[in-house]
Amino acid sequence: MEKIRYKTSDNIELNGILERNNSNTCVIMCHGIRSGKEEHGNFTKLVEILNSNNIDSIRFDFRGHGENNTDFSQVTIDGEIKDLEATIDTVSNIRYKNIILLGASFGGGIISLIDFKKYTNVKGLILWYPCIVYKGTDLFCKENLNKALEEGFFETKSMRTGKKYIFTKELMVQTTKYKPYDLLINNPLPKLFIHGNNDKNVYYKNIEKCANQCKNAKLFIIENGTHGFFDNEEHFKFVLDRTLEYIISIVN
Repeated sequence: MEKIRYKTSDNIELNGILERNNSNTCVIMCHGIRSGKEEHGNFTKLVEILNSNNIDSIRFDFRGHGENNTDFSQVTIDGEIKDLEATIDTVSNIRYKNIILLGASFGGGIISLIDFKKYTNVKGLILWYPCIVYKGTDLFCKENLNKALEEGFFETKSMRTGKKYIFTKELMVQTTKYKPYDLLINNPLPKLFIHGNNDKNVYYKNIEKCANQCKNAKLFIIENGTHGFFDNEEHFKFVLDRTLEYIISIVN
């Protein structure tokens, strides 16, 4: 485990944890909004599996999250794209032959939005309970968007931690500008979608429809699976097993 620091194109310092196993493949893990580089433990568990299979990985905090020293009010989609691009650049400089992007929840939308023409070493995408239709979520629904437009922000509280967050007007407006769903269905890279049909945060029908329209995609819908699969160990074990199989199939 190696702690690293690097800067984005707009001079935000990011921190990450690089796991080296002498592999030519690195999985970049992108967490959800109001989370952090461990994705409430989900990324930590995945790292254990990857390490045991000699696959390198990096997990990092987006701006406004985790150990990052910027405030959550600075979180925007534009900013998170810059964060991910800086991470890809940092990993690419280590000369990895294969990079796989894994996005959980809000991070699933972010990995869909980068300019893949710049990153020919990105070989595949993994989308865990991804936020790819912003209006089809509990956080970015029309009601919250209108509140942000009227008042300049809206406040929300994490059900997991009880912590309050301010979602700015800028962030909310950007959810109407970006269309991860549309970009995914035209992206030729192999893709793995895993979602639960009892997800109350991100509506699974949008993910099912997107995966079925995508080129070169696999979809697993987990019966009674919830957002993050935090309440069911068997569900998450299934996620880990399918994820490892997919990574191995891409790089072999």
